[in-house]
Amino acid sequence: MVVRFIRDFFERIEREKLRRNLSHGGNMLGYYDADVALSDSSGFYESQMSGEFWRRLFGVLSCFCQECEKVLDVGCGAYELMAVRNDENTVGTDVCKAALKRLKKFGFSGQIVQADCLHLPFRDSSFDCVLSNQMIEHLFTEEAVQNSIREMQRLSRRVMVVTPNAAYGRKIHDPTHFFFFTTRSLKQLMPSFEIYATTPFPYTGTLAYYLQYNSPRLRRVPIIGKIITTVCAKIDSSKLLVWLNRTLWPGSALVAVKTSD
Repeated sequence: MVVRFIRDFFERIEREKLRRNLSHGGNMLGYYDADVALSDSSGFYESQMSGEFWRRLFGVLSCFCQECEKVLDVGCGAYELMAVRNDENTVGTDVCKAALKRLKKFGFSGQIVQADCLHLPFRDSSFDCVLSNQMIEHLFTEEAVQNSIREMQRLSRRVMVVTPNAAYGRKIHDPTHFFFFTTRSLKQLMPSFEIYATTPFPYTGTLAYYLQYNSPRLRRVPIIGKIITTVCAKIDSSKLLVWLNRTLWPGSALVAVKTSD
């Protein structure tokens, strides 16, 4: 509890610094390009490929669009669309060019389009399904969140939006998370959607995950870094920690679903 309080305190400071930087013309695209490089070097994408956490989440998204022909992912990121829907009828959009390039390097066979989620360059009702995973919490203002949701609804009657559930205080150390939604606040923002607080996956790899994301240089320290990483992985896989994670973090994801007008 104390460690989380201290971490969140310094995270708030970083977030406010970023807010001020953006309000004075700062380069958000440069920040995201650097984040893709950090995620790559820290092993984050490797954890997405192999972790049960991610496989189950991607499975939920994949099932939602399984019967759809044309699918759009808004804020597709650098890897996840590979695991959700990888075919020529799928389009991935992201504001970050580095993420789209990395997605193609992973072998994505669909189309990629660099675009702002507030102004998606597609005609009305041009997709059978629209997905957005872990994106809306990164938007800068509430107006931007509302506009992005309207854009998704403009493009399809079938929409799924996934975002972390802030009710449990479980947040990745990321100063670009400007919004922390609960079931109630998300329902107020998206009244025409069905909102579910769900856990499609148990949290696993807790210590190793935070270590990779927040201290990527540690892995490169001879011997010591490898020992610490190995110890954290063993602790993560212990029955006690697996049970604790499942007990403490139920309903850790919020899923907003709309399937008709």
